[in-house]
Amino acid sequence: MNDPDGADPDWSRRTLLGSLGATAVTLSGCLGDDDDAAPDDSGPDTGPGEDDPNGEGEDEAENGDEDADGSEGEDEDEADPAELEDRARTFVERIADGDVEAAYELTDEEFASEVPPEELAALWETEFDEAGPFQGFRSVEYRGENEAGRDVVVAYGRFPEIEVELQFGFEDGEIGGFRFFPSAEWTPPAYVDQAAFTESEVSLDGPGACELPGTLTVPDDEGTEEVPGVVLVHGSGDQDRDQTVGPNRTFRELAEGLASRGVAALRYDKRTIACAVDRTTATVDDIVTDDAVRAVERLQQDDRISEVYVAGHSLGGRLAPRVAARSEADGLVLLAPAAEPAYDAIVRQQRHVLELDGELTEREEDALAEVERLADRIERLEIDDDEILEIADGRGRPFWETLQAVDGPGQAAELDVPTLLVQGGRDYLVTVTDDLPRWEAAIGDDPDTTIEVLDDLNHRFQPGDRSADPNEWFQAENPVDERVITQVAEFVFAERDRDGTVGA
Repeated sequence: MNDPDGADPDWSRRTLLGSLGATAVTLSGCLGDDDDAAPDDSGPDTGPGEDDPNGEGEDEAENGDEDADGSEGEDEDEADPAELEDRARTFVERIADGDVEAAYELTDEEFASEVPPEELAALWETEFDEAGPFQGFRSVEYRGENEAGRDVVVAYGRFPEIEVELQFGFEDGEIGGFRFFPSAEWTPPAYVDQAAFTESEVSLDGPGACELPGTLTVPDDEGTEEVPGVVLVHGSGDQDRDQTVGPNRTFRELAEGLASRGVAALRYDKRTIACAVDRTTATVDDIVTDDAVRAVERLQQDDRISEVYVAGHSLGGRLAPRVAARSEADGLVLLAPAAEPAYDAIVRQQRHVLELDGELTEREEDALAEVERLADRIERLEIDDDEILEIADGRGRPFWETLQAVDGPGQAAELDVPTLLVQGGRDYLVTVTDDLPRWEAAIGDDPDTTIEVLDDLNHRFQPGDRSADPNEWFQAENPVDERVITQVAEFVFAERDRDGTVGA
């Protein structure tokens, strides 16, 4: 779920090719968002998730018989994360060096038969020939097992002009699945006036010595001493400050669109992108809430900013009331906010994706059954202390336990602040059927709450006229719909004008 949030239990030739041209299947982007269920995202939050449209875990897998160089090694009861990370590096380095045959010494027979070396070589050349030479890795990280029992490694590879997310699925120590998500050139939407604002690089204090890089976008409004501002809070998945997915930049489009209309915006790289995170111990506050609170406080300290709103997307929307309560923010902007329990959302989202092309095949039925078993484990919190479930981003038991304790709609009802909720009618990650009624029941009758449903928009607020799927997130020139920008800006200024106060 980037909000590529999610994971496809079957990384076959179909999903490999699909991920290159568009996106891989995701559970959330969203994990119930890019957000509560994953591409990621994730991703896209299956996540992408959220979101992602941005990105599941089970028991531990056995080691394979080969070392990174293809030589035989000893079988072990558990996968060695460091060894799998090394094999992932070696696989990519050999492909980048043009030695694809040697790279395939690290794959299993099924992958090699479904994706011949010459085909992968051609795809790699098509995607990256113009990007320049491969420069190495920003990070390579073992993420535990997915719902199909494969060990997952996620890496971020660097080229002179782009960064690429690479995902590996290992079975018995051999690479049985491989996907990559090249970034693409972004074009500002027509509603963005880049002469109307200035952008500056900022950083937020993270855990320990880590800092979260961010971007502050402030309108150039002559004669205006102060402007309202929003903090953009991610959904699920390891997402950058722009919420990048293919050629689209959901958060950048929101930030620059709002700044073109007089509203400042702060966005930042998620902690799981910027810092080393122990995913087996991290809670929902560690991964989302604490950093969002710091971002709100950073904006509150800026003399150019008057009121500060928490604008949370997907899982970020579920947690936005929590952030607002802790930071004393002036209001809420809930963008496709998740509310359905994550363990229910995961199954529903995966079923939607699998049924897009008609009835479920036997293989897809098996995959869905695995997701259902995973969801049951999450609901019961039957997760080992050192286990990571690879959904959107790697998550351990403390995350799921603390997420289940969060009642976003209930906490929103306790806040005395103006609230705008915007929901896409075609959103399958966070839906008008499964999530919106929970928010309506909690805050729908509050005179300070405005709820807008745009029937033709998906989870990332992109328009369409068919059943939504994660591939939409990767379509060129398919940015956040301008109506969302307009609604947020009008809401913020209406609150400012009402009696001259906000949150009264």
